[in-house]
Amino acid sequence: MTAENFDRIWTDLELHAGGTTREDILTLRVLQDSAFDFLLGVQVPENIRMLMIRIGRENVINQLSLPRSKGFEIRQTVLPEDWGHHATIQLVLNDRRYLDIFSRLTEDIVSSCSRESSEKTMLQALFQRLAMWQQFLDRYGAEGLSPAAQRGLYGELRFLHDYLMPAVGAAQAVPAWTGPRKAQQDFQISGIAIEVKTSIAKQHQKVSVASEQQLDDTGLDALYLYHLSLREVHGGGETLPRIIDRMRNDISGDPDISRHFEDLLILAGYLDEHQGRYEGTGYADRTMQTFHVQEGFPRITEQALVNGVGDVQYSVSLAACAPFIVDDGNFRAEIARCRHE
Repeated sequence: MTAENFDRIWTDLELHAGGTTREDILTLRVLQDSAFDFLLGVQVPENIRMLMIRIGRENVINQLSLPRSKGFEIRQTVLPEDWGHHATIQLVLNDRRYLDIFSRLTEDIVSSCSRESSEKTMLQALFQRLAMWQQFLDRYGAEGLSPAAQRGLYGELRFLHDYLMPAVGAAQAVPAWTGPRKAQQDFQISGIAIEVKTSIAKQHQKVSVASEQQLDDTGLDALYLYHLSLREVHGGGETLPRIIDRMRNDISGDPDISRHFEDLLILAGYLDEHQGRYEGTGYADRTMQTFHVQEGFPRITEQALVNGVGDVQYSVSLAACAPFIVDDGNFRAEIARCRHE
């Protein structure tokens, strides 16, 4: 089922409730063939949407361990139809601004949890998915990605698509994309790390560095800075949704890698529900350069900091990095050597 299916079911339940004033929860079980009870519900008369998961009393969750998040709340209750043998976990939409996201969130939870083989592992999967969505909502809320964040994600996807996947294959490249998990560098594979920077400035380009560890090669075999210079094209160029569709098509033959990629997109702040906000702006290439970050490279590292100084943010002029430019063919050969290591 899709998020659109969930939204349609909730709409039908709301219409069926009509103008009733009696307090009740109208429900419909989804995934009829599943071993688990997943129900979409509407609490009337307020028309509050919820996902309900019925569990055995032996698997009741400690109320204090239930997570909290923007847009929805999580409850555990015993309903009359539980007959004393079950309890019901309810994910309840409490902010209508998150309506579209809630449909996607609940569809993702049901799809992921339904694959589990036991109720205990299903509940473990539930809380893992909730943690991922909490992270998304805390970072991005209901509005999606800012223009700068859209460009940054586009640049990371371009590197993944143009460099890493051709070099090592999707099964190795997608898990190497560590940027959405807020690692120090955007890609890490076999002792090599690559930090991707994307900019639209015309001249005197510089890149922002988020911390004293981002360009620190301590413990790495090699660290590279890949810079993609773009021109924004309104109504033309390649859009963020378009490159994502291209990559989905490229990896569609591997369900596990496809699911991993979709999880990383969520962690990176991208949802299809926001696609309309991203389709008006496309990108055209200006230049691409790769730099080997090593001794002498203009940077601030953790070891160079005075005691008591931390959380450093700074910028680096790319003109000053010219001596460290790496030939594109040599760089591609270097990352290709990571294949199947």
